[in-house]
Formats: sequence, structure tokens, C-alpha cells
Amino acid sequence: MPVTLDKTPRGFTVLLSSGTVHGVLLTPATEEGRDELYMEAYWGLCLDLFYVEAVDRFEATIRAIAAHDRATAIEDYMDRVGVNYGTARAVYRDCRIWARALTPEGRASWLANGLKEYVPLKHFALIEAMREFGEPTV
Repeated sequence: MPVTLDKTPRGFTVLLSSGTVHGVLLTPATEEGRDELYMEAYWGLCLDLFYVEAVDRFEATIRAIAAHDRATAIEDYMDRVGVNYGTARAVYRDCRIWARALTPEGRASWLANGLKEYVPLKHFALIEAMREFGEPTV
């Protein structure tokens, strides 16, 4: 008898600290359960929580690490340039739109251009777009 795996996305809560995964849990169904998890993990264990939709724990981990890296890149931009979160997020969105609009050859050309040294947020958006399209980033 064939076995089929359930590929329905579910809500996961990924617990991270400095980019290291400390746990992947199914997100509690109730608001009270989510609040308790938040209080224990964030305030009690000093962990960051990332809520993601995924089909399994592995995919949830990948999505949460990507979200953490994105948040770190935006915070770095805020510190470097001295802008608020809304402005930094808007710059990131613009960079992401720019990177997705390029051809694969254009993205590869910009990657080899030393973008990381002088515009790290744009470089990060470029790498994210390349990973999304399955292009090599080295």
C-alpha cells in the first residue's frame, strides 16, 4: 500500500539565539498557548521566536534562519546609515525588487562586482533573490 506524506503547511515556532536554532515547535493553536510560549522562550530563556508556515520542521528551520538573516541585515543597515526600521525595510524592499528584476546574467555580474563591501543590504537582497531562483551564489 503506498504511503503519502502530508504536505499541508502548518504553523511552526522556531526558537533562535544569535542565528542558532534551539528548537522547532508546532505553534500552539490558542492565543493563550502562544503567549505562554513567548513568555517562557523570550523572557525566560532569552530566545528569539520566529513564526513560519512550512510543511515540516526542516523547512521551518530554513525559513526562520532566512527571516533572522533578513532582520539582521536590516538592523545592520539601520545602524550604518542611522535610519528607523520603516525606512530600512523600505530600502530592503526596493533592493529586493531590483534584484528580482535582473536577468540571471545581471545578478551574476553584480555578485562579482564587489557589492558586499559598499552596499551590504543590496548584496544581501541579491543573494536572497539568487537563492530563490536556484542560482549559484559563489
